[in-house]
Amino acid sequence: MALLLCAIPARAETPAGTWNEVDNLGMSVVSWDLDTGKSTTPADALVLGEFIGLHYFVVDNVRLGMNVQFSEFISNPPAGESRLARVALLPQIGWTFAGPLFAALVVSIAPWSSGSATFELGIQAVIGAALSVTDHVRLTAALEIPFDFLNHRTIGITPLVGLSIKI
Repeated sequence: MALLLCAIPARAETPAGTWNEVDNLGMSVVSWDLDTGKSTTPADALVLGEFIGLHYFVVDNVRLGMNVQFSEFISNPPAGESRLARVALLPQIGWTFAGPLFAALVVSIAPWSSGSATFELGIQAVIGAALSVTDHVRLTAALEIPFDFLNHRTIGITPLVGLSIKI
């Protein structure tokens, strides 16, 4: 992997002053509750996350952005809880570091989590690629590692796919 990263020339993929609207879908493939030792997979609860955001490139390849997350239980919602699993604001800073490859550090501020009005805080590391479809549209694929820490210390793995549209 390191050789691949070194072989991709770094260049200005997105210049300063660019606005991007992003739309992503994600689904946790596994999460671990570090307090209880319990793991959760889609067989336990299938949760689909929708992410809508706006990002601004403050300098070449470096962006500040805000996403809104809505996640819903597709199967097995907790008894007596809403199908709406999570609502969160996701301020973030991202960097396009080599060709189409990017990384981001995200803060998660969730006034609604675990299917109820349970406030949760977290951080997320994201790494992915954005491949041009047209001059203004990129197809994105990423891997997110979310870590929540306020109510339960949980860590997970969430693949994401979506579109980034230059506006």
